[in-house]
Amino acid sequence: MQLSILLFLQRIHAPFLDMAAEAASFTGEIILPLILLCLIHWCISKKKSFAIAVPLLSAQYISQVLKAIIRYPRPFQVHPDLIEPGRLSTATGYSFPSGHSTLSGVFYSSLAVAGWKRWLTALCLIPIVLVPLSRLYLGVHWPADVAAGTAIGLAAGLILTPLLLRLYDRRRPFLVFTFIYAIISLAASAVMAAMLCLGRADPVAFSDLLANSSISSGVMLGFYLDRKTLMYIAEEGSLPRKMLRGLLGIAGLIAIVLVLSSAGLPKPIETFIAYSAAGLWITYLYPLIAVGTGLMAKESTKI
Repeated sequence: MQLSILLFLQRIHAPFLDMAAEAASFTGEIILPLILLCLIHWCISKKKSFAIAVPLLSAQYISQVLKAIIRYPRPFQVHPDLIEPGRLSTATGYSFPSGHSTLSGVFYSSLAVAGWKRWLTALCLIPIVLVPLSRLYLGVHWPADVAAGTAIGLAAGLILTPLLLRLYDRRRPFLVFTFIYAIISLAASAVMAAMLCLGRADPVAFSDLLANSSISSGVMLGFYLDRKTLMYIAEEGSLPRKMLRGLLGIAGLIAIVLVLSSAGLPKPIETFIAYSAAGLWITYLYPLIAVGTGLMAKESTKI
C-alpha cells in the first residue's frame, strides 16, 4: 500500500509540481523556522519564542531518537529502480519518522497557538499539510514516516505550547526547567560527539541528533542566563530599529556557524561547538551585545 502511493506520485511528476514540492519541503527545513524564531525572540516576544522553541527542540529529540533506534531505510534506498528521489541533500538520517514533517507539525502548530490569530492559524495549516505531502512526492519518505512525524510534531506543539506560556511567567520553575534542560542537552551532546569521533556511533543515526542536542544546550542556557542576569525587552523599539537588530543578529548567527564549522576540528566536535554557540548567541550573547550597544533595552530601563 505504501509503495503504491509513492509509485502513483512518481507517475504524476511534472516540472511545476517538482518546484512546488521543493518549495513546500523548504518550509519544513530548519532554516526558515530558525529565522522566524530568532525574529520573534529579538523583536516580538521572548515568552512566545520560549513557548515555540521548547516544543520544537523536544519534538526533534523524539523524532531523531526514534530514527536512531529504528533505522528504517528510505524508499529510494529500498527501491532504487522504482523511486527517483528529489531534494536528496535534505534526506539525511534514517527514514522513520520524517524530520521535516515533525518540524513543520511542531513549529507551525506552536506558532499558531502562541499567536492566537485566526489568519495565522489558517496560514500555519498550509505547511503542516503540504510538507508531508512534498516528502512523499519527492520519494524520500514512506507514508508511515510522514504520518508519525506529523503526529509527533502536532502533539508537541498543541500540548506543550500552552503549558510553556504559563511556565514562562513563573520565574523559579522557569529557571529550574531551563537549567536542567541545558545541562542534560550539553552532557548528551558531549557524549555523542565523543562517540562519533571514536567511531563508536553510527553517523547516519546520530549526526542530526548531535546538532539538535547541541543547539538545545545553547538555547536553553541562554534562556536561563537572560532570566537570571539580563532580562532585555524584545518588544521595545521602532520597526526600523527592530529590523536592524534582526538583520544584525542573523548575520552574526551565520558568521558563528560558518567560522566554527570550518575550524579544522573533527566534524562532530565542530558540530558540538558551532551549534551550542549558535543557540547561546540567539538567546543570550546577541541580546547582551545589543543591550550594550543600545539596540535593545533592559527591563529596568524601559521608558
